[in-house]
Amino acid sequence: MSEKPSLKAPKAPPPGRVSPRYIVDVRLKSDFSDAEGAAALALLHGLGLNTARDCRVSQLYELRGPLNQGHIHTAARELLCDQVTQEFRLASAAPPPSNGMNRWRVEVWLKDSVTDTVGESVSQALRDLGLPPLESVRRGKAYLIGGKCNRTQLENTAARCLANPVVHRLTVSEEHP
Repeated sequence: MSEKPSLKAPKAPPPGRVSPRYIVDVRLKSDFSDAEGAAALALLHGLGLNTARDCRVSQLYELRGPLNQGHIHTAARELLCDQVTQEFRLASAAPPPSNGMNRWRVEVWLKDSVTDTVGESVSQALRDLGLPPLESVRRGKAYLIGGKCNRTQLENTAARCLANPVVHRLTVSEEHP
């Protein structure tokens, strides 16, 4: 008779203590063509945002729980990133300050009220790697868009073609390499 896996959620941190939050940004290496980015750029152009000149897409993973930098690097190397074609970095959880650059970052995440099945699968896979159980794993996408885009026009266009407002939340910030 096989044992059923535990369906218990990881313990929440004690009151007043916030679990660490890490965002792993996984993207194609620069010498690889980004077909998903080209498709997103075509959608933006199709809706009139012709000032966007390039777009690259990266996968975002938000990990919350009792991890350290070593755990995060293990997770990224062993599970989240194909080291032949992709690279990863730890991203800042907060958008950087504006400084007038012409690179934009559009992040699209599932709303907290929407089940993230990919996040649940990644969470289980991380446990299988021997990492501590996590409180949550969420997956999102970042669209890195180059061009002299008007912020308001970019926000409106991205909301129409890169996200579904019923299930996604979208943020636009200036990208800093």
